[in-house]
Amino acid sequence: MTAGSRDGSLLGKRRVASHAEERDYAPFARSLLWKLGYAVLPAAELPDPELRIVREDRLADLAQLPPLPLIVLTDRREPGSGDARVIGTVRRPAGVPPLYQLLQLALEEHPRAVPRVPTSLPARAKLGEQQLDLEVRSISEAGCLLAGAKLPALDRALDLDIEFPWGERLRVAAVASYEQGGRVGALFQGMTLAERERAAKLVGRLLERL
Repeated sequence: MTAGSRDGSLLGKRRVASHAEERDYAPFARSLLWKLGYAVLPAAELPDPELRIVREDRLADLAQLPPLPLIVLTDRREPGSGDARVIGTVRRPAGVPPLYQLLQLALEEHPRAVPRVPTSLPARAKLGEQQLDLEVRSISEAGCLLAGAKLPALDRALDLDIEFPWGERLRVAAVASYEQGGRVGALFQGMTLAERERAAKLVGRLLERL
């Protein structure tokens, strides 16, 4: 990849230098993070990173590099580097959820706890006797962003029925909690752990299809 084509592919991405091997990440973790806006590339391919991910046994290799926030990949239960640059540690092989949380905390002005995936899914909202046909424009395991000709009022409770491209449906109670660009953000309510895990799997499958 030339410098020009590399810079073009990184447009809009947060740049993260990886001082680790592919086996230090969970399968497809780096490609999924790319879809979420994080270019986690080998350090040799990324001369101007915003953050570094490094194996714990390679921390000393970074001593002469410009100081940047670090995420440390470790195989110990209680790592203790004592390095002030370290914002957090993740057990190897590192998966998307813990890496995403730390990347959000380090690099984003308004960090999210869980990934939100852009999408276009048909949904129906029931508000008492009223029903609204809506479109889900983005979704996470904790909530979604709704668009439509008529939207629920803020603080209104609703029952959502969201259809995924492969035929599965997510039926969940929610509350219209905020407005964003002419759309309404709904936060899911009253989910059991099993329901939350199922929602996370549905969102993960959407992410893989991007």
